[in-house]
Formats: sequence, C-alpha cells, structure tokens
Amino acid sequence: MLPFRFAGCLLLTLLGGSIIQPNAAQAQTPVGLGWAKNNVNGAVFRKNSVVTQGRDQYTAYYDSTGYVTLAKRRLPAGPWQVQRTAYKGNVKDAHNVISLMADGAGYLHLSFDHHNNPLHYCRSKAPGSLEMGPLEAMTGQQEQKVSYPEFHRFPGGDVLFMYRDGGSGNGNLVLNRYAVKTQKWTRLHSILIDGEGKRNAYWQACIDARGTIHVSWVWRESPNVASNHDMAYACSKDGGLTWQRSTGEKYQIPITESTAEYAARIPQNSELINQTAITADAAGTPYIASYWRPTGTQVPQYQIIYKAGKIWKTAQVSQRTTPFSLSGVGTKKIPIARPQLLVSTQKGRTAAYLLYRDAERQDRASVLQCPNLSKNQWTPADLTASSVGNWEPSYDTERWKAEGILSLFVQRTGQGDGETLENLPAQPVYILEWKPGQPVQPASIGAVVPSAPGGGIKPLAPSYEGWKLAWADEFNTPGAPDPKNWQFETGFARNHELQWYQPDNARVEGGQLVIEARQETRPNPNYKPGSTDWRTSRPTIEYTSASLNTSGRHQWQYGRFEMRARIDTRPGLWPAFWTLGVDKPWPSNGEIDIMEYYKGNLLANVASGTARPYTARWHSETKPVTSFADPAWSQKFHVWRMDWDEKAIRLYVDDLLLNETLLTNTVNQDGTNFNPMMQPHYVLLNLALGGDNGGPLTGTTFPSRYEIDYVRVYQR
Repeated sequence: MLPFRFAGCLLLTLLGGSIIQPNAAQAQTPVGLGWAKNNVNGAVFRKNSVVTQGRDQYTAYYDSTGYVTLAKRRLPAGPWQVQRTAYKGNVKDAHNVISLMADGAGYLHLSFDHHNNPLHYCRSKAPGSLEMGPLEAMTGQQEQKVSYPEFHRFPGGDVLFMYRDGGSGNGNLVLNRYAVKTQKWTRLHSILIDGEGKRNAYWQACIDARGTIHVSWVWRESPNVASNHDMAYACSKDGGLTWQRSTGEKYQIPITESTAEYAARIPQNSELINQTAITADAAGTPYIASYWRPTGTQVPQYQIIYKAGKIWKTAQVSQRTTPFSLSGVGTKKIPIARPQLLVSTQKGRTAAYLLYRDAERQDRASVLQCPNLSKNQWTPADLTASSVGNWEPSYDTERWKAEGILSLFVQRTGQGDGETLENLPAQPVYILEWKPGQPVQPASIGAVVPSAPGGGIKPLAPSYEGWKLAWADEFNTPGAPDPKNWQFETGFARNHELQWYQPDNARVEGGQLVIEARQETRPNPNYKPGSTDWRTSRPTIEYTSASLNTSGRHQWQYGRFEMRARIDTRPGLWPAFWTLGVDKPWPSNGEIDIMEYYKGNLLANVASGTARPYTARWHSETKPVTSFADPAWSQKFHVWRMDWDEKAIRLYVDDLLLNETLLTNTVNQDGTNFNPMMQPHYVLLNLALGGDNGGPLTGTTFPSRYEIDYVRVYQR
C-alpha cells in the first residue's frame, strides 16, 4: 500500500577422487556466531557439543540473545545448515550448557539451560531434522532440580542420559536410558552415587567401543571448589544396570564415599578441579585427565590417571610454572582449561593426547602429545594460532571412536569470575579438525566479530538446504553504505509524505545500517510559489530521512530475501523493506512489500497493475503488533523473509507466514498478459513519515532509527 513509487591435520577434501590429508589443524568456514561474554558455549562438560551420526555431523550453541542454535553438515566437508530453535537459555550463567546427541535412528536429543532447575529436554521431529519438537519429560521423576545434563550413545544406538539431582555439595547422580526401538526413556538409577546429604560427586563419563560405561568423579564437601578431593571410579558392562570396580567386584548401589574405589587420593585444598575427562582405549582400559597441585608444590599441573595392569597410576604431563588458587563458588575465571583426553592403543603401545588451554601458551587451544604413555614424554603444540579466551575443549566423541578424527568445538569466549560477564562481542563458532599423530600447524579461527545492534550479535549467513547465498550486505564497514550496492532517492518522493530524502540520513555503524529520520527545518530548494504539486508547493522541509535501493546494481528473479531489523513503531512512522520490478511503470512493474509498518500494523503486500494507470491490484495482509502479546516487541530485532519462486510469493516475519500469493493472481489486468512477478526485482529500504497512510506524528520525538542488521538474497 505504497502507491506510485519510483524506481590435519585432517580436513578431508576430495580432489579428483583422492583424499588429501594436509599436515595442519583445520578450521572450516565458521558455523555461525555465538554468545561469548562467558564460557557457556565452551565449557568442558558439554556432552556433546558436536556429534556425528552416519555421515551427518551436528553441533549446537547459544546465539547472543540466548537462543539455542543447531547446525548440520554432511561429512567430510559439506556446508553447514544452520537453524535457530524456539528455545532460549539463561546464558548469563555459564553452567547452563547445551548437551546434544543423535541416536542410532538419527533423531536429535537436546537438553539445555540447567543449573538446579526443571528439566529442559526435546527431540527432533524427524531423523536428521534440525526442527525440534516440544519440551517433554523423560521419566517424570526427579526432574525439578537438574544440573549438568550429559548424553552418551551406546554402540547399538540407544542413549544414556546423566544429570545431577540437587545442589552443589548436596546432589546425587541420576541415570536414564532411551531405547531407539520403543522411543521411550526408562530410569536406570535414581541415585547411582550418593552424597548422603553431605557432599556430591562431580563426575565425568564415557561409553567405550564395547559399550562399557566408565565414570570417575571427585567429591565436593561444600559449594566451595576448594573442598574437592579424591578421584573415584566405577564402570558398568550391562548398559548401566549393575556397576563394578575396576577389579570386577560388584558395587552395592548407591555408591558412597566409604564404598567407592579410588583411582587416586587427593586431599582437599589441592586446587583439584572437577568435571574434566575420562576416556578408554579399544580394550576398555580407562584413562582420566584432570589437574591439581601435587603435594609440596605451589603450581597446579595436568595429570592423567590410568589403570596399568592391576594398579592405578598417576602421571604428571605438564611442566607449568605459574601458581594459582581455586576457592569460592560459581564459575571461576581460571588461567588454564579443564582438559580432554584422547588415547589410541596399537600393538601394545598407547599414545595419548591431552587437549587444553593455558595462559602460559597465550590461551591458545593446545595439545600435549605422548606417543608412548609408558615413557611419559609429552610435547606441547598449538592447535590455534590465536587466543581462545576462556574456552575449554569439547569434541565429537562418536567421530573419534569411529574414525580417529578429532572434531573440536572452538570458540573464543570470555568468563568473569563468579558468573560475571566480560564485554566480549559475538565470536565465530568453528569445528576444528585434526588427525592426532600428525604434525600440527595452528589453524586460524578468525578475528573478533563486531557486535550487532542492541548488544546482540550478527548471525552469519546460514546455509539453507537447497539455497545458495547470491548476495548480501552485512553492513560491517562503518561510514556511508557501499555504493556498489546502494543508490539514494532524494527530495520529496511519494504518498504526500512529510520527509525529504537525502543520503546524509543513512550510515553504517556498529555492524548495522541506520536510517535516521530527523526533525529539521530548512528551505525547500524545489519550492515554487503558487505550485499545485505537493512536492514543490511546500516552502520548507520539516523532516528528513533516507531511502536506498539496489536499482542498476543488483536485481534478482526469484529467491529467498531476508532482512534482520528493528523498527520504531511510534505514531506516524512508516519503515519498509520492499522490491520493485525492473520493467514498466508502477504498478505494472510489480511491487512486493516484504515488510512495511504503520498505524500499529505490519503489512505484507503484493501489487500488480490494472487497466487504470497508477492504480494497483493488491493482495494484502496485516498483522497488528499487539497480536504478538509482547510489550517489548518493537525493542527487539526481527527477521522478515520472502520466499519467491515461479509459483508463489510467501512473506514471513520470524518464520510466521503472513501472506501467500500465487503468481497466477499477479498478472497485470491491462490486457498485456504481463506478469511483473516473473521478472527481476531490486530491493528498497526506506523510512517514511506521515503521508497518505503513515498517520499523524502524535507525540513522536526525533530522531527515529530504522536499524538493519543485514539484507541477504539466496537463490536455488
């Protein structure tokens, strides 16, 4: 309704049928941009952050506004398909990690946002799909005080789920099992490890290639991390029903402090960290990684604990020189990361690889390599060329077991002490790939990415299945809009609107295009006394704004057009994101209003020509902003989208379909049989004021901003 408008070491790559194995760690194109003010995306206890099922690999992370975001690619090096879910988490608490698993049938299982609160769990609607179903219970028992959710997959495809029931210093380990055959969860143990109301276990777990579940844990006597002590161990060879010591002796369930087997005795106040790593070799031998301060020293060191024959051994694997102390509650800002451990045993020789991050190595993602554990000689190397902040390692356990390839989740993150935040803008999420045992050349993981408007982050252009990104303006370069993409309208344009359009009212800043409407009075240079033309009969200009378009620069026939933006919904304002056809005068050239707003309503319109010049045939839908039942709706950014093909035009806001118009209904009604929706269109962005439809500017103050995060066009 805008009439009369004018115009690997291992990144597997197939080349000629051969597999190339470059001697370098490889970070692919970023998956997307994630929240980075704390380490909620990069905590070590994410099980899993990345997971492979068949030839499909999945990952998950929080975006800047706390939405859980999923991504999928086809191995070895397919493009990432990214989809934001409807679910949000409290990302300000770094405990609230996302845990992800794909079962043997290809369904995704997702659990997120837990720190002593009710269970948040859902499954994908179909195998291989990124579309998640509703939140649901598992067993309905002990699901009100959940922390530290973990998924693990059995060799047969069933899934194990572990979590703590209760608070820090007073919680118990709960186990559920999901059967692919029945698609149901059952309770294995309500209390596997019992803190007896005095303490709780901080565990780490894995399932080896034979299906044995291995669990090790430290005890904590209070919420203070300094009360961590000892390293205990248990395993189950029947899917979690019964449990035993490493000697084969059966446990009485629940396991308590007095009945546990101890792989290492470590006193309190030893800077012993919790929730680190356990893994197993092909023979099922367990290996545990952690760090603590050896007795009589001041410097915490990385250590591994493993079963050698009938005895447990402890080996120091680092030679750090910087002391630090662990004490207090909440997530700590620590100069080293909790480690992950990979082992590979061949011909009786076990090689080990400890993944970590240390301020002594400029906070890069690093690896300590030991080709023969019996000799305990460790060599450090960096997997990234730059700092990863407060990141900790987590990786694709299923791909490691199947192929011996490390797919490592990497994102630079911040972390304030005790749940405070760092002012770090959005950072790219990468899956770094490396083949252990090969020389290491550090991978580049990109630079800091500018924050988007409102303190959020700018999502990278996702890879939609069946679509290819044809053009985009991300508005990342401050200053005037890129003249290769945009030209400006000037003067009074249409609809008896109040504003004078000029380039000065559009600028790029902070990763966004800002179109600013201002109240400013000056002479109208086109004024003609006695004129009856509304453009020239006005002696003064009272308001200014900007209108940009891609005419003569970029045009497209069919595609997916997207804009992420925040609009001002106060009276008299009329922002729009629209297209016009390149041939014939308006409206016979065709107009598509992907977004326009005025008088409290969003409009989604399609217009074509009639037998009367400058008179349109409209296919219009309106959506009152009040219908979203969100008082803060206009303070947020939203995504407007058009999907346009040779059959129909579909217009959306935040994936809500507003208008579907068949192209059989867009033929001009002037006898020419010309369909303006079957020709190329160009894009327009503008902020109008008042005029025929905008309404009065009652109570609206200036300046007013129309803030555009990006504009993207995809084509088949």
